[in-house]
Amino acid sequence: MSLSDREVDLVVLGAGAGGMTAALTASQLGLDVVLLEKAPVVGGTTAISAGSVWVPNTHHAPPGDSIDQARTYLQATVGDRLRPELCEAFLTRGPEMVRFLEDSTPVQFRAYPHHPDYLATADGATLSGRVLEAMPFDGRLLGRDFTLLRDPLPEFTLFGGMMVDRTDIGHLLNATRAVRSLRHTLSILTRHGADRLRNRRGTRLVMGNALAGRLLLALLQRHVPIQTNTDVTELLQVGGRIDGVTVATPDGPQRLRARHGVVLATGGFSRHPELRKRLLPEPVAEHSPLVPTVTGDGVSYGIGAGGHLGEGHAQASFWAPMSIRPRADGSTAVFPHFVLDRGKPGLIAVEQSGRRFVNEATTYHLFGQALYGAHHERQTIPCFFICDQAFILKYGLGMVRPRGLNLRGAVADGYVTRADTLAGLANALGLDPAILQNTVDRNNRYAADGIDPEFGKGGDAYQRNLGDAAHGPNPCLGPIGTAPFYAIRVYPGDIGASVGLVTDADARVLDGDGAPVPGLYACGNDMDSMMAGIYPGPGITIGPAMTFAWIAARHAARRNAVR
Repeated sequence: MSLSDREVDLVVLGAGAGGMTAALTASQLGLDVVLLEKAPVVGGTTAISAGSVWVPNTHHAPPGDSIDQARTYLQATVGDRLRPELCEAFLTRGPEMVRFLEDSTPVQFRAYPHHPDYLATADGATLSGRVLEAMPFDGRLLGRDFTLLRDPLPEFTLFGGMMVDRTDIGHLLNATRAVRSLRHTLSILTRHGADRLRNRRGTRLVMGNALAGRLLLALLQRHVPIQTNTDVTELLQVGGRIDGVTVATPDGPQRLRARHGVVLATGGFSRHPELRKRLLPEPVAEHSPLVPTVTGDGVSYGIGAGGHLGEGHAQASFWAPMSIRPRADGSTAVFPHFVLDRGKPGLIAVEQSGRRFVNEATTYHLFGQALYGAHHERQTIPCFFICDQAFILKYGLGMVRPRGLNLRGAVADGYVTRADTLAGLANALGLDPAILQNTVDRNNRYAADGIDPEFGKGGDAYQRNLGDAAHGPNPCLGPIGTAPFYAIRVYPGDIGASVGLVTDADARVLDGDGAPVPGLYACGNDMDSMMAGIYPGPGITIGPAMTFAWIAARHAARRNAVR
């Protein structure tokens, strides 16, 4: 597509869930829209994530939830940092966004049958219904454009690119004990075998890859121009109004005019070197699973056009514990520990003397905060996940699969430390053997009683959901005693920006006086998060990103948006 002297209604920068939703909505409403993406593929961080979409009170929610209850929950968790106008826009328009997409596009959702809000004891919390996931998607429907979709993290796949979600994992682990699980396992394995005869990875897509794939199919069906490998260098501003963008091309800069404005959806400041140093705590996290193109472009453009960053967040970014491992190609795998191991019975996290410092089953964001909160007094970066042979065979450990299928290689390359005794493990890690032994002994007593008096592990519905429902008396507490023993190093890693460009409830970027910058919108992590550095539920980045992208496109489609 030649951009020279071209004029459209709307330009969207960034092809993650937010940007694709904005472009799709604008097209559905009759606008001539162009989607520009810096990377060679689309999907952004959404495509490599779990793809959870937190939107309360949709038609997928079970009876009993309401806008009032969701508002109560956000007020109880985000507190005085919550901006009421953004909250109301999200709660009222989010369900409309979901219905709009499902009624008119291939984007289809389902609610997790049981997925508690993360801060499960807060007023207004629910046990299910607010967390949506995209229905599994057949990537073959994309045809040749399947290669346009960003691949999932290889560490989240099996057998050379077979995607699995939590339902699949449950069936895989239970395949030898239940006919239903055996049938499910054979079905996905057979499908993957057929895929590999024709494609370099599996085409049965789940989680964030399914969401990005469905959005991509919808854009292709509507013939929305998508230009990848496109580096936008500036916003065009005429008479105080955003009028388009300048794009770097091999033939020199070219201008793309936008009658109704520009939507910033480039992923936030996370990999912008200066903002990262200014906004993140010390020591600045070295590892993140975010895609490499999240370099703060949209935020920088917005500030240059008169916008400003939000203030007063509890945290500038959202956090998760990460482990790292070298890949065969020389790159580094960064694995976020969301749900598969740290809340299971028989694992503890210890700091560098060998003592526990955190409830291992707390939310991943609070775990990341705890790593920073205790570090300057107790040296928690990195911390260590400790478990035994029984645990690693049953649940795996980070990038090690259950049953230890790839354990030998993980020990060989140093990702996992192994020892025949706890004392030997402590010595290998530089911990105090007596302190580690005492920590494990205390954990084992807590496991027998089912009560963790130190940190309350397994004390609420969210934590118990992370645990093993078949294990008692506490699904999150289990003994550590079956040699050999194992450990991995764990670091804090940022999984998305909270601080971003301040907007109003129509997703319009605001200047320092609180007035909209005409023609400029922001959504996703480019937009200052309404959660203000608090993490109340899974998908609290993608849900608002898609909602405010939808709001932005609808506002841009109104006649008064061009005045």
